Amino acid sequence: MQLRDARLPDTYEPLIRDALNARGYSLDEPARLADAVMKLSNFYLENPSAQTPWDETWAQVASLVYFFPLNYSRNALVARECARLGFFEGLSQGVDDGAGMGSGVHAFRDFLMSLQTGGLSEASSWLARDISQPALKLLNELSLQKVKTEVVTGSLRAKGAHSLLIASYVFTELKDIPREWLEYEALIIIEPSTKSDARRLQSERPKLIAAGFELWAPCPHQQDCPLLVSDRDWCHDRVHFEQPKWFTEIEKHLPIKNKTLAFSYLAARKQQSPVQGLARLVGDTLDEKGKSRQALCRSSEREFLAWFPQRFKTKAHLEMSRGSLVKLASDLEKKQQEVRLKEPTQVEELATDQKI
Repeated sequence: MQLRDARLPDTYEPLIRDALNARGYSLDEPARLADAVMKLSNFYLENPSAQTPWDETWAQVASLVYFFPLNYSRNALVARECARLGFFEGLSQGVDDGAGMGSGVHAFRDFLMSLQTGGLSEASSWLARDISQPALKLLNELSLQKVKTEVVTGSLRAKGAHSLLIASYVFTELKDIPREWLEYEALIIIEPSTKSDARRLQSERPKLIAAGFELWAPCPHQQDCPLLVSDRDWCHDRVHFEQPKWFTEIEKHLPIKNKTLAFSYLAARKQQSPVQGLARLVGDTLDEKGKSRQALCRSSEREFLAWFPQRFKTKAHLEMSRGSLVKLASDLEKKQQEVRLKEPTQVEELATDQKI
């Protein structure tokens, strides 16, 4: 099975080393760092609705070496997907609301900087907001170009003065989408891939549409979400995580292995989406006694792309990534929930760097 790749750039290693050294830790002590990671992981399990204890050194250390690389990689994948849709065109300012130590603002800014697009790639174009001053201090310890920060007292609601708002792992801590978020021109919400978080996020689609947004990703349509019809389905993406060597050494002392990263997200703008007419693969390939199927999203109807490899005239091996956008031939056979391919040429998987 193919998966897209996500990774933390090498430029962060010396910054992480310096931040650890300032707190009496070293990146060359993987077992000790793993102890801090386990302590914070257990804290989250025992206190699922609590804020990260940013005042504690062990929590800062665990976030630096573990949660920051993972969440940065998730954010970077969303930034890459949105960029090829032209999502950031015309946007000049952004807010990372509930920024924590900045996995969102760093990933989005770094990716846009790599495209040399100006605008949102500039540090001065971003405002990072959080209720924790220690978290924001960490954010700028990981910044080659300092980011403007703002300590929020009370709720994490933004004022709507900027064009783009990103909220990475923030909505899961809120009862509802803040009204102020709906005042932005563009909105990106990234959430955990759990069934409850993902279904809750997708159930907010009608509210966004009513506020004047169009869904750009992952949704290729503006109709009802087909995965909410069944109680057992939920929409999430998954990518391969290219681990830094030092991360692998720490993970050897942890019970969980992060070979792949899963997450849920919504990207919406108050402009027309360019992906109408396309479909997105929202599941992995499932092989069933000579037939292969993959969950497909292109309307409010729950569908599967299906094919019988042995019936192809050519001996082509068809393997497509979860999360990919695809173009389908117009003459495909439909049988119940299955959209059936007779030849692999009837589907085109759009490359991850292909402009839409």
